Amino acid sequence: MGRFFKSFFITFLVIVLLFVGPISFFVLKNHIENPQDFFSEINNGSKNVSFLLLGVDSLDSNTDSNTRSDTIMVVNMNLENGDVNLISIPRDTYASIDGYGKQKINHSYNYGGPELTLKTVNNLLGTNVEHYVTLSYGFVGDVVDIVGGVDVDVPMDMDYEDEWADPPLKIHLKAGEQTLDGDKAMQFLRFRKGYADQDLSRVQAQQQFVSSFLDKLKSPMTVLKAPALLRSYDKNTKTNLPFSQVVKIGLNVGKLSKDSINAQTLPGSPSYKNKISYFFIDENATGTLLREVGLK
Repeated sequence: MGRFFKSFFITFLVIVLLFVGPISFFVLKNHIENPQDFFSEINNGSKNVSFLLLGVDSLDSNTDSNTRSDTIMVVNMNLENGDVNLISIPRDTYASIDGYGKQKINHSYNYGGPELTLKTVNNLLGTNVEHYVTLSYGFVGDVVDIVGGVDVDVPMDMDYEDEWADPPLKIHLKAGEQTLDGDKAMQFLRFRKGYADQDLSRVQAQQQFVSSFLDKLKSPMTVLKAPALLRSYDKNTKTNLPFSQVVKIGLNVGKLSKDSINAQTLPGSPSYKNKISYFFIDENATGTLLREVGLK
């Protein structure tokens, strides 16, 4: 997956979490075992929510065997001012994996699932992030279908295939305004070869898609689809993030804007070790970045 799709993936997750949170608040209001503790945590807990976000290269996020994490990001949300910091960790980052020595950090998911990946990230960064959210690519297509598709203006004919990609890549879209279903939305978002000014145009495509998706979420009819959204969230995620935290995020939706989401990549540079390409972090610059966003 390219950097563009990864950035959209994170934006998409944050938006859906913000929608699911307030809906779930009402769903759970009369169906929780310890309501006093639940609501106390929502009202009185920390205003910072941090978790490790993992996008896996398998369509089944609940199967760890033979699965590596394609997207690894630390998410830190300040619920008082709405700031969201997303720190991407390149999947080739050279890291010490407990019990397996030093190798590429994305191998940790294969060895021990999200728990070992979380431990590996904390050891690498010197942080104490306690929670993770693992998300499969199927979530994107599911949610787009649930909300009835997303209206976009496809800027050109898009034709590209790559059978070795994971998931396999088959893109065939015609130019023009249209409503994309889940499968076509994935094609649109994964296309990156034909833009004249690739980075700028791909960012504009992301912004167009997210804006259209937000419009769908604001529709009164979408509220009726909340149960289906919750089922998709449950089916396509694996997490130890307390549900009270998800609800807390949702209840602060009004403080979030596109401008408040700050995405960065861990400082460092690629290089070779034993003829294998790795990404080596810059420890000093990384420490500075983590302190700036409140993770250290």
